[in-house]
Amino acid sequence: MTIYNLKFKNNKGFTIVELIVVMAVFLFIVGVAIGIFLSIVGQQKKVLAQQQLLNQVSYAEEYMSKALRMATTDVSGNCLGEDHMGYIYLLTRTSASGGIKFINQSNGYCQEFFFDNYIHGDLNSPMVLKELKGANGVSNGNDDDAAPIISGNLQITSANVYFNGGLSDGVSNADNVQPRLTIFFNINVLGESAMPVQITVSQRNLNVK
Repeated sequence: MTIYNLKFKNNKGFTIVELIVVMAVFLFIVGVAIGIFLSIVGQQKKVLAQQQLLNQVSYAEEYMSKALRMATTDVSGNCLGEDHMGYIYLLTRTSASGGIKFINQSNGYCQEFFFDNYIHGDLNSPMVLKELKGANGVSNGNDDDAAPIISGNLQITSANVYFNGGLSDGVSNADNVQPRLTIFFNINVLGESAMPVQITVSQRNLNVK
C-alpha cells in the first residue's frame, strides 16, 4: 500500500502557478507575433501607398508636360477670350491656387489644368488636380465637366503656377521669349508626409526652319 501511494504522488499534474506561468509565456509570444504581423502589414500598406503616389505623379507629369509643350497662340480668342488674343498661355483662377489655359495644337483642344478644392469656396480644404477641355479650340467653362488627373486619395496641400514673360496674367507671342512654365505642388497620401512635385515645361517651337 505504501508503494502505491508513492507512485500516485509522483504522477501528479501541473500546479496552478505553473499553468499561469506557461499561459503568460504563451500569450507573450502570441502578442509579439501579432505585433510583428501588424507591423509588416502596415509597412506593406505604406509601400503600396507610396508606389501609388509615384505612379500617379509620374503619369501627371508626363501627361501635362506633353500637352503644355504643344501650346499654340490663340489668334481667335475662342479659348482664352477676346481680351487675350495672341496669348500662348493664360494664368487662370488667380484667387485660388491657380491654373493654366492654352490651345493644344496637336489635337485642337482648348485645355486648362487647374487645382480645385474638394469643397468649392473653401480655400483651406484639400485640393485635387483637374483638367477641363473644350473641343475645336473653344473654351469649356463648366467646371462640372472637369476630370481629375490625380486620385482624390492623394491630397494636394499647396500649389502654385509660375511662368516667364512680360505679362502679369500669361505669356504672349509678342514677349519675344521662349515661354516656360513651372507648376509646383505638395502632394501626399492620406496621413503621410508631403512630397514636393515640380513640372517645368518650355513651349515647343514648331516654326523653327
